Amino acid sequence: MSLSHYDKYKRRSDKLPTSKTLQEEETTNNHDDNRPCKIRKTSSSITNLSGDCLNLIFKCLETIYDRNSFGLTCHKWFDIQNNNQESLWYHTSIYARGLSPEIMCKLLIRFQHLKYLSLRGLPRITDFVTSKSQSFGSNVQTLMLDFCSQYSDMQLSLLFSWFPSLTCIRLDYSNIADKGLETLANCCPSLEEVSLQCCYTITDSGIGFLVQKCRQLRSLDIRYCSSITGISFLGCAQTLTYLVACGCKINPEGINAIVSGGGLEYLCLLTYKEDLAKVGEGCIINTEAVVTISKSCPLLTRLLLSNCEEVELEGWEAIGLNCKQLKSLFVMGCQKFCDVGLQAICDGCSNLSELYVDGEKNNISSSALELFECKKPDVLFLQ
Repeated sequence: MSLSHYDKYKRRSDKLPTSKTLQEEETTNNHDDNRPCKIRKTSSSITNLSGDCLNLIFKCLETIYDRNSFGLTCHKWFDIQNNNQESLWYHTSIYARGLSPEIMCKLLIRFQHLKYLSLRGLPRITDFVTSKSQSFGSNVQTLMLDFCSQYSDMQLSLLFSWFPSLTCIRLDYSNIADKGLETLANCCPSLEEVSLQCCYTITDSGIGFLVQKCRQLRSLDIRYCSSITGISFLGCAQTLTYLVACGCKINPEGINAIVSGGGLEYLCLLTYKEDLAKVGEGCIINTEAVVTISKSCPLLTRLLLSNCEEVELEGWEAIGLNCKQLKSLFVMGCQKFCDVGLQAICDGCSNLSELYVDGEKNNISSSALELFECKKPDVLFLQ
């Protein structure tokens, strides 16, 4: 019996080799237990990486150009870039002329994970803040508000309420007053560093709020706050290790209060003659004050007393006797710093590495200076 055309074609096709793709499928789908199976390959893309992987990639980028370009890839990468933005600066310069408070506010809404924020000299941003942007400051730890003289005390208080995690703030040359400092202390109890240079409206009352509420405070700069006498420091925490109070109206009671914590390591009380006219005769850094400081602050490493003309021999001897950790001493313009006082410092302060004197204004002979240099050749001796 003759074969039909279909049977002839079927026999011929059974003898032909199948395609490579079909062979792979047969091998994959019909393999037996003794033969390894072949796994079909799938396509992958860098855009499919997890957020954790993309975060690691972003943090490895070294240049600002690469970091700024990262977010241009897609929305997912744009979000990664925004979440990794930790600092934002506003500078009053030719490069920032087009940056208005409204634009700055939009940037704050975009970058929700900032840790460092500088609004130095920026006009009132409070006029442009909406309900959508109330949470932008929740992670900010360092805030620069110096030269923001256009903010009222009430507007500054509103700003402070946005930054509950602050540990460092600068308010130099601002219009903050005691009420603003009270709000700052209540809103940001974790503050560790505060700078209030030339905030002329602050009094002891405002400093009292700050010192009593912020028990982790370790650095405070109140230079040229001419209404402060220092009495509000009474009972300050031992964490306060750094204090700059030059140009203040510090009195003997204020000295006792300032050293009450006992933890000071850096103390600047130097005075300029032109400042005496501003703070008046109440600024008394005399022998008694220096004796009190030396006995109450055994951890002092830097002491700045330049132009404190009322400190006599007993004060210098007290420093040599009590300040064993002292490394830097500034006595330029101290007219009663004499040969015996220099000898007391030389014999007592074994860790001294810097001594700043003025050969013309200090009452020290050249022979005493030479003897000091022979005994302490490693001390940086500037005059």
